[in-house]
Amino acid sequence: VSTQSTGGHRYLGSYIGSESGLSDFIKEECASWNDDIDGLCRIAKSEPQLAYAAFLYGTSKRWNYVARTTPNISDLLRPLEYKIKEEFIPAIVGKQYIPDKLRDIFGLPARMGGLGISNIQETAELEYTNSIQVTASLTEALYLQDHSYEVDDRAHNEIMKDVMKRKEAHYNRAKIKVADQCSDQQKRQLLLASEKGASSWLTSLPLKEYGFLLNKQEFHDALALRYNLTLTDLNRPKSCECGVVNTINHCLTCKLGGYVALRHDAIKETTASLLREGGCRDVQSEPMLLSVTTERLSSGTNTTDGARLDVSARSFWTPLDRAFTDIRVLNPQAQSNCVPIKQMYINHERQKKNMYMDRVLQVEKATFTPLVFSTTGGMGEEAIKFYKHLAGKISRKTNQEYPYVISYIRRKLRFVLLRTCIISLRGYRGKRRGKEEDSSELDLNLGPIIEHH
Repeated sequence: VSTQSTGGHRYLGSYIGSESGLSDFIKEECASWNDDIDGLCRIAKSEPQLAYAAFLYGTSKRWNYVARTTPNISDLLRPLEYKIKEEFIPAIVGKQYIPDKLRDIFGLPARMGGLGISNIQETAELEYTNSIQVTASLTEALYLQDHSYEVDDRAHNEIMKDVMKRKEAHYNRAKIKVADQCSDQQKRQLLLASEKGASSWLTSLPLKEYGFLLNKQEFHDALALRYNLTLTDLNRPKSCECGVVNTINHCLTCKLGGYVALRHDAIKETTASLLREGGCRDVQSEPMLLSVTTERLSSGTNTTDGARLDVSARSFWTPLDRAFTDIRVLNPQAQSNCVPIKQMYINHERQKKNMYMDRVLQVEKATFTPLVFSTTGGMGEEAIKFYKHLAGKISRKTNQEYPYVISYIRRKLRFVLLRTCIISLRGYRGKRRGKEEDSSELDLNLGPIIEHH
């Protein structure tokens, strides 16, 4: 007895059949996916970073697969997009409501300043078109029952390049559309978030062993830093001890509490540690420079006796020679840095070079590299070259592939920057009140006093 389906049926995770059958299939799938999102929302109450990673690298892959294998389903995915926008994103961001403009930003890839939570309604047809193109030769071989089919790697790579270009063009158009709706400050914030390495903390798995794990408040604060969102007032005074309103911009600049120095020192120690990992010798933190005697140095050079730079090491650029670095971490949204981003880094690198380059070259007979970072995770060109060279040294020493090493370095530096910036948002800045006792007048013997009669 033969049977014939008049409605359709599931096939390899997708659906073949009538439009009404397809509609019912997608409704069932959306109901299942919405249950998964409900679970992630519950997790996000205590572990938003974990929920975000699970969504990005797990849950979202389910509907992306269906979108690649099933045509004409964009409208049917509206309930899923509504669930993501109205429930999941607010849960991980720590807000009650997400405006449409912010949703559009979050839909961009992380490397473009977004969160990588794409709007599946807008990308479903693109995913299907790309999938059809990539699998065209295999589909034809199956249709013709070609048992000798072999993948043409060169042709396949060309197709993949074309697909990637199409996706990149799609997201570039989306970014331009978003930017057109933003203020100048928001546009700058988006550009800063799009810098190389600035988003590496977002795309990292929350692994405690590597220092990549954030608690719920740290994750919410990190997103607030990235998008200049309003911080919750929990555990945070509205005004700084210096009398200024406690905005994000002020927290990153105010020197009360020592958090600016903390940020700088954390990068310094991390760089010194990485230099040791790279096999450099005589790695020193805050090395003192030789005194200037009869050398004629250019105007603006720091000639102070006892001057120090941040880190030095031997055998970095060339064997046995000494390399000096000096670090600066700037707030790119500060009034003094309101210039194009590339020029901002150049200006700070030039300041460092004017102060120390001539002295290091002529007196120390060594090299000097200014390492300029922004609080949003970007680096100046000199720093980029420095850490790329360092990645090469670590790669050769440890026999690990270079792409993995440079990615590790970027993530390590990014998390150090991120953590120190987050600390400055809520760290104690209060001044000590009352008369301080002179410790020289205190009896520090805390043992019991035994009197002898």
